[in-house]
Amino acid sequence: MGRMQRREFMKMAGLAGAAVAFSGVPSAMAADEAAEQKAKVDATIKQITGGKEPGKGGLELKAPTIAENGAVVPVTIQPKGIVPGRLFLIVDENPIPLILDVKVSPKYSGDGAISSRIRMRKTSTVRAYAFDSKGSLYGDFKTVKVTIGGCG
Repeated sequence: MGRMQRREFMKMAGLAGAAVAFSGVPSAMAADEAAEQKAKVDATIKQITGGKEPGKGGLELKAPTIAENGAVVPVTIQPKGIVPGRLFLIVDENPIPLILDVKVSPKYSGDGAISSRIRMRKTSTVRAYAFDSKGSLYGDFKTVKVTIGGCG
């Protein structure tokens, strides 16, 4: 009697597992997670820019196209002909998208660049924004493919 119950239990568990695997529940959960992450990124961008569209030029984001190790991805934000007052860096797929917020003193601004090494969870768009001393917004972005994730 004990063997029959165990076998029946294993059959039922197998059928239940197959039903969950083929029901689309995991893909629905992934879609919900992606929508939640996009909403988080959109809210961060709106908080930073106030809904303004960034102007062309004025800023260049340098980052590798392919990063083998997501734990140390080198990035450089290079102002081009503007005097930046504040710089931001956003990684769309990171748990906390805003990873850099720098206020630049006019004393040290100019054509200087800001470089850092950042962590990236997976392949993502990296966005740089800068407000110049007059309050104009500039932006640049680049997609960085990460081979091995660096967050967790």
